[in-house]
Amino acid sequence: MWINWYSIFAGFFRAYQSSLARLSVIVLPLLLFTSCSVINMPYRAYEGAELSRSELALVRGDYFYRKDWLNSYVDAVRFQRVDAYVIENSRAWNEVLMQPGMREVEVYYSWDMGARIGLAPAIANYASSRDALSRTLRFNVEPGKEYAVKAAPVFSGSPGDITTLSYVDFWVEDSTGRVILTREQGSFQGER
Repeated sequence: MWINWYSIFAGFFRAYQSSLARLSVIVLPLLLFTSCSVINMPYRAYEGAELSRSELALVRGDYFYRKDWLNSYVDAVRFQRVDAYVIENSRAWNEVLMQPGMREVEVYYSWDMGARIGLAPAIANYASSRDALSRTLRFNVEPGKEYAVKAAPVFSGSPGDITTLSYVDFWVEDSTGRVILTREQGSFQGER
């Protein structure tokens, strides 16, 4: 009896290809979707039991896009402290959940150094602690509302050059664009 092994293997191979094709149509988009999506949870800057989102205020730092002839950078407003609650690893968080009421929020302007090595990151870290680039803002937050801390860097020379960054003014807006803390209230008060 003659067995046509080619036909048997070809049949199995076609069935395998067909099921693999169907599986890849489902799995590949799913993998692509999950790898592209990032769940960015806000930092919880309060103690005690977890509260619902409607009982808390969300404050996010603004982003600034900068481009030179070769690279692009993303600078941001970062949070160091909410009242007495120090934010650990502050460069990793751009949103903070806080309880409603009058809050004292310490922010700083985070300068993106990209992949540069050497003294540049040390200069950027030093800059975040300077009074001219960090500020303590006092404002009232309401439950269930969202706020954005905005910033305006002021340069003494070429805009975008960290060595000529003189100071940064900060202000706070709610989600409708209404100013909660004015630029004058969040401005640098030292020597300009």
